[in-house]
Amino acid sequence: MEGSNHVSATNNAHPDLEVLRGGVAIVTGGASGIGLALIEKSLEHGLHCVIADIEESAIERVIGELSVKADEHDVQLLGVRTDVSSAEDVDSLSEQIDGKFSGKPISLLCCNAGVGAGGSVLGARDVDWEFVLGVNLMGAVFCLRKFVPKMLQQDAPGSVMATSSQDGLCAASGVYGVSKHACVALMEAVHAEVLGRISVHVLCPNAVATNIVTSERNRPVRFGGVEGDSSNRVHPAANRVAERFKRYGMPPSRAAGMVFDAIQSGVFYILAEAEDDEGYVRLEAETRMNAILNGTRPYRPRSALLTKIFSGE
Repeated sequence: MEGSNHVSATNNAHPDLEVLRGGVAIVTGGASGIGLALIEKSLEHGLHCVIADIEESAIERVIGELSVKADEHDVQLLGVRTDVSSAEDVDSLSEQIDGKFSGKPISLLCCNAGVGAGGSVLGARDVDWEFVLGVNLMGAVFCLRKFVPKMLQQDAPGSVMATSSQDGLCAASGVYGVSKHACVALMEAVHAEVLGRISVHVLCPNAVATNIVTSERNRPVRFGGVEGDSSNRVHPAANRVAERFKRYGMPPSRAAGMVFDAIQSGVFYILAEAEDDEGYVRLEAETRMNAILNGTRPYRPRSALLTKIFSGE
């Protein structure tokens, strides 16, 4: 199989996306934001879709909204309530996929689930580190470990991506930034290990119109969350920031489109820049790398868009 041109991703790319048609797309965090946009793009490319998400009600809503579109493309949907920070949940996800889509190849794995939480490195509690690294790093690790070996064994082309952040490329800030640097490093390691047999990509967006800043609503009890209604778990200030993310951030569909463009072109680092902040993610990466090469201190250039979102200026 290693010598087969059919299953390899030459130059980390599948120039003809039709080779993925009829396979299965697994998207974690798939019921909202970038994940939902990846599901919608996958449907358009003729992929059966697995919506893995921690919010069961959101999964049900999405399946209701997309069932007609799935029928139009002659594909099926599967929704599975999944806490990716739990290896047992990921095992259960795999079992349900095997039951629903037996005999169909996994053509796309999107390790997209993420939380924007944790606070400062010096101020974060153990449960904050466990929550953020549990989802943003170990959630991807569990999915990669479970599904990539299957993808390498199947006689079909495939692609795998993870959603990191601009925070994975620039001078890190807080627990979140640490987790996103780890996510980039994780995908670099996967790229080296699969030896071109599947394509590998990491998405590094700046401001996207998602709910990531209200991630506390989904914090599990074992990571310091509370039982019961999640509506009161998010600080009002975070809700205001979330509103500005929705107002000023790039549409998730734009980020998802960049992922499929990268699968086609072979781009590994997907610098998903908002139209209102074009060039900023590249500037952050260049600034960090220049500091490394020139022996200067880490510095994060200012973004007018992010300032507007986080401070309301």
